[in-house]
Amino acid sequence: MRALAVLALAAAILPAQQYRAFWADAFHAGFKSPAEVDQMVDDVASAHGNAIFVQVRRRADSYYLETKEVPAQDAAYSPGFDALRYLIERAHARGIEVHAWFVVYPVWPTTIAPPLNPRHIWHAHGPRASGPEMWMDVSSTGAIGGAFDPGHPGVQAYLADVITDPVGKYDLDGVHLDYVRYQELTASSSNGWNPVAVERFNRLEGRAGSPALRDPAWAEFRRRQVTQLVRQIYLRTIEMKPWVKVSAALISWGNGPLTDAAWASTDAYATVFQDWRSWVEEGILDIAMPMHYFDDRRNASFLDRWVEFAKDRQFRRRYLPGLGVYLNDIDDSVSQIRRALAPSAAGNTPAGVVFYSYASTNRLNAAGLPITPNSEFYRRVGEFFGAPAAPPVLDWKVRPSLGHIAGRLTVTGGPEWLNDGVTVDVSSDTGAAAARSGVTDGTGAFGFVDLPPDRYRLRLSRGGRVLFDATPRDVVAGRVTRFDVRLSPADFTGVLPRNVRFAGRVAAPGDIVTIEGENLAGGEAYAGSVPLPGVLGGVSVIVNGTQAPLYSVTPSRIVLVMPYQSAPRWTAIVRRDGMDSNPADLDWAAANPVILGVRRAAPNLLEIYATGLGAVEPPLAAGLGADPSVGLSRVAQPVTVEVNGNAVTVVYAGLSPYVPGRYQVNADVGEAAGGVVRLVVAGAVSNSVAF
Repeated sequence: MRALAVLALAAAILPAQQYRAFWADAFHAGFKSPAEVDQMVDDVASAHGNAIFVQVRRRADSYYLETKEVPAQDAAYSPGFDALRYLIERAHARGIEVHAWFVVYPVWPTTIAPPLNPRHIWHAHGPRASGPEMWMDVSSTGAIGGAFDPGHPGVQAYLADVITDPVGKYDLDGVHLDYVRYQELTASSSNGWNPVAVERFNRLEGRAGSPALRDPAWAEFRRRQVTQLVRQIYLRTIEMKPWVKVSAALISWGNGPLTDAAWASTDAYATVFQDWRSWVEEGILDIAMPMHYFDDRRNASFLDRWVEFAKDRQFRRRYLPGLGVYLNDIDDSVSQIRRALAPSAAGNTPAGVVFYSYASTNRLNAAGLPITPNSEFYRRVGEFFGAPAAPPVLDWKVRPSLGHIAGRLTVTGGPEWLNDGVTVDVSSDTGAAAARSGVTDGTGAFGFVDLPPDRYRLRLSRGGRVLFDATPRDVVAGRVTRFDVRLSPADFTGVLPRNVRFAGRVAAPGDIVTIEGENLAGGEAYAGSVPLPGVLGGVSVIVNGTQAPLYSVTPSRIVLVMPYQSAPRWTAIVRRDGMDSNPADLDWAAANPVILGVRRAAPNLLEIYATGLGAVEPPLAAGLGADPSVGLSRVAQPVTVEVNGNAVTVVYAGLSPYVPGRYQVNADVGEAAGGVVRLVVAGAVSNSVAF
């Protein structure tokens, strides 16, 4: 609170309001001893700077003492020195803000020896952990990386706790997020395939197996995970201290987009799943700080396009361009500052500038050191600015007109995923404000920012069924109103698929079978075309790890086609609205022939229509109908047709054209005027049918 008072006083005294900020990274000197901190504060002040974004978390370790993690493994740092607290004291005395910079998802590089401290989180949840305790990112090719996977609920809960914890313990001006994204790989690979994350995606989307590299739903799932963590951190931070600013260092690789439509093709959105444009629009960042790290000799136009795009998309928040001064000589950096601060064509200006970095202020030599002394940069920048300035006053922080809602759904007992993906609707109890809708994240957290003050009701639902209606509560400007909800598995009784069982006792590959149970679907739905869908009416059936094609779904009955698989036994679960049923088992058989009907196609030719004849050659994916134009698949096992107890000649035995799961057997019955026919396939005997 002292920081707020000091900076408000500075804003009242100093004529300009503009950020002149520095990133101070932990890979260089700057804050690892009292002497370094004192020097950094002097240097920033000499440049007329007014904010330091200090890297207090580098590799899931800390440069501050009141932490949930271990001290930084850094020979230049004394674990007994609270760099953050000392910096806050010295910087605030000079009117300089301090923002705690957290490297979010990266944990420990795979290229160096493991952390020495046995309490480091890497040892409990790193690549050597097994099952759900392994939190690390996994690539599409199966390689375990050095960062946590955003799709793992354990990761999200841990990081939200670690990052918001110092807000209550230090007089911070801001919380700054870095690497709040998926880690980039190559054009032919990506990250996010941690088994827990893949399992969540499949359950929420009704899928099975490993997501395809370019699957749009998989990309959107990963974007949602990062956004949900940012939202949770934002709301938890301002719930404790509404004046603390939340910012992020953001990706702006390559040339900047010219339109909103082009945003979807940027690396931020499409490669590392960091949809920061939507974060600013939603209001879950106070300050967006894209890292415009461009060598002005080669890519000056890249910077100009990005700053034009971002200046015009500040919505109700602010934009602070991050300049990569370490890539440029000082003259080019001054040019970049001037262009970054200039109004856009639409007349919009940024909140100031931030430099990367305090320790590397201009082009580096072969040893990685600035060619020109840093002191010269501080002097030149100070001359450019001409006089000190106060950090901008952010109206929504000091004169708020909107409020916020945050909450968490906890389900006591039952599977952990019951709190994941639940629909949350908030609406005005007076009818004055617009309704909002969202979903819980993997930890059960949810939230809504920038709501008009009013009395709000909150409803939780799943699969169209209401789970809980909260007592209406008031939302007050500048504050977070909590709606924490505790439910039990019994509250999901009307929507959770249960008592699932197969109608028969045995099934063959490619068989058409029926599943019975309760709450299998929210209504009736029927497949309208071939190939049969894997998701129908929001319902899927996973059989031996494979999504089965569906003919129809109703609340009590599902008709599906079994996959063409060999297995000791069939096991199926019904998956709907992000929930899984109990498993249902069924005996596997190579064949389970059932005659559906017969037709006399010619005097001597009998057509027999059946199910359950098993595998076919060439193989065909279940759910497809055989296409005569490309050749029909034949039953892989010998098929015998018996008429009146005697075997007759089989002319064709294979899939029936166009109809998934249905077989056709053509038999030469000679001059038989009629009789009884049955099939024998792999030792299994069908029912008998008269013709």
